[in-house]
Amino acid sequence: MQDIVLTLVFAMALLMFAVFPAVKIVDFIKSKRTLTPKTQNLLTLLFTILLALAGALFLKL
Repeated sequence: MQDIVLTLVFAMALLMFAVFPAVKIVDFIKSKRTLTPKTQNLLTLLFTILLALAGALFLKL
């Protein structure tokens, strides 16, 4: 249980730093496909959370 909480605390700290790469990933996807603004926002949020969790898991090691 402590491992999960520690990983989530690390992820909260990394959320701010994960926004820029997430926006760049969504811009790349947008250049390849047509996306609505709602889809862009959803993908940005999803990639931000995934990148923050991935970074937190890396820090946990």
